[in-house]
Amino acid sequence: MTAAIRTYSATPSLDACVAPLFALCAWVTLNPYFLWYSLRHMAVAGLLSGCLAVVAFLLGDRPRRRELPGFILICLFVVYISMLPKIDGTTTRWYFVLPTLMALCVFSDQRRGKVLQWFGWIFAISLIPGIVVSLCAIANIPITLDRVPLLNPTMAEAGGYYLHAPGALLLSGNNLSLPWGGELYRLCAMYDEPGMVGTLAAFLLAGNRFRLKPFPFLIIFVGGVLSFSLAFIVMASLGFLFRLVQARSAITLLPLAVLGLFGLLVLGIIKPSAPPPPVAQAAAQAPDEKAVTQSGDLLFSPAADSANGSASDAATTPQVPAAQQPEQHLRQTQYLNNRSLPEMDKLLARYFDADTKTLLFGMGADSSVVYGGVSQVVTRLLTDFGLIGALLFALSMISLTLAITHNAKRRLWVLLFFALFALSIYQRPIVWMPYAFTMFICSSTLAGRRKSASNLQQPAT
Repeated sequence: MTAAIRTYSATPSLDACVAPLFALCAWVTLNPYFLWYSLRHMAVAGLLSGCLAVVAFLLGDRPRRRELPGFILICLFVVYISMLPKIDGTTTRWYFVLPTLMALCVFSDQRRGKVLQWFGWIFAISLIPGIVVSLCAIANIPITLDRVPLLNPTMAEAGGYYLHAPGALLLSGNNLSLPWGGELYRLCAMYDEPGMVGTLAAFLLAGNRFRLKPFPFLIIFVGGVLSFSLAFIVMASLGFLFRLVQARSAITLLPLAVLGLFGLLVLGIIKPSAPPPPVAQAAAQAPDEKAVTQSGDLLFSPAADSANGSASDAATTPQVPAAQQPEQHLRQTQYLNNRSLPEMDKLLARYFDADTKTLLFGMGADSSVVYGGVSQVVTRLLTDFGLIGALLFALSMISLTLAITHNAKRRLWVLLFFALFALSIYQRPIVWMPYAFTMFICSSTLAGRRKSASNLQQPAT
């Protein structure tokens, strides 16, 4: 009798741990900057996700018959691409994502909703330091920032870097000066690029049917806006417009107005007019080697002057003579479609002119990285994995989309989520990563339920 009571009391506690632990494992695969130089966390997260799948199964969760074909196909796709050779003859082992796929297949709808809820809290907390630093930069509040090379080696070799504060990265290459001396920077938070922040923010908001409550979703919206991600602005605008039509709530016009303003800033249609900084004016009149070194390196203006007149080595904006200052942009505008660079277009043309074997199996699992200018675009599924890989991927995603939509109570919201996800696949096709596939399954499931995350309140502990 005593043993039975202990088992009963332990089971609810174990059940409550599954969702937050799985959400943490999925978040770890976002690869925050303090984990960039290690891959061990990916394997650990995958192993723990597999253990959580077993626990959920023992607690009564079961796969759904309609979803099984889609999960089987995506697992076959992962095994297939894990065996394909790379340009250097090695292979990329994607097996670590299989336990996550298995867990998502097993989890009940209720557990999927809790996973997304916990993931939202973790992601929102990870954005807070970056949001604070961004707002300080906008308000021209002095803050110490140092330089961290960009994760992309090609861009790092070209001199690209992040502005770093504890828990926060800002993209230094894309900024706009404000009239009062502040700066608009693209927010990377703890991740490698602003697009990561914007894409995840859009998926989480879609899972919550574009409501800005509970509080984490408001933080997520602010983080998405400060990322100045064009993908976020487009997806969030579509989502809030859909909510405006569905709910007929005038308050939805406020986030739409914010998105419209930031969209105009991103596209460069409107620009704040900032006068040249005093240092730049002085340098233009009498060039000083303190403004620009002989090697051409840019020196940063002091974040603040101390009481004894010494200057901090951290800074906000590169100070160069006004005549030499380049035009500022919040995104690279050399190519309108900057996801598929000219190198990738040439690689795709080579692929279509290749022999039958290459058409079927691709040109190498990393061909888009080696020859395509590190382009992140959906056509890399063909060049890297061939027609077989692209078909396996497409069939698995379509099968899962149909199954989840069929089971949903609010099908229009689910269809909206899948439409936004399809738009995202164009620029971020590696959606079998645990964090992305968790969004695909859990956000769509939660969006289709009668209750959204706004009704669930803070995760129970």
